[in-house]
Amino acid sequence: MDRHLGMVNAIARSYRLPAQDHEDAVQTVWLLLNQHLPRLRHPERLGAWLRRTTNTACARQRLHRRRFVPTDPVDMDAPDPSQDDPEDQFLREERRTELRRAVDGLTDPVDRRVAGYYLDDSPDAGPVSRRATPNQRRHLFRELRRSLRQRTDPSERRE
Repeated sequence: MDRHLGMVNAIARSYRLPAQDHEDAVQTVWLLLNQHLPRLRHPERLGAWLRRTTNTACARQRLHRRRFVPTDPVDMDAPDPSQDDPEDQFLREERRTELRRAVDGLTDPVDRRVAGYYLDDSPDAGPVSRRATPNQRRHLFRELRRSLRQRTDPSERRE
């Protein structure tokens, strides 16, 4: 153990693990050596076995660290920030409804299909929508903005 301790520590340090993970990996290597010692037939290959085992233990420790993120128990009672509150859900749905009304107000059927494609909920979004050029998209967005402004400000209605 004294002869190979430096090599095992050097390999473990090369993985740049935090101190406690480094210690766990090194301890795992020595425990595995203790378990496999009766089956060791060629003592001259011990160094190679320790190198391979140390690399495996450190890689496992690194993978384990990525999978399991430590969590403070105090934070477990806090609401999940990725969950929307009902107000956000309502506002998002209201915005989507207004946008759907603006799309329905477009006069050109191709524009309606393209807009439906961008909204991802139009059943008739055909192949024309997937080939919209940048100019067509700019025209569509301009028309949508105009339609939305007309819905919110009736004084801007054009005949």
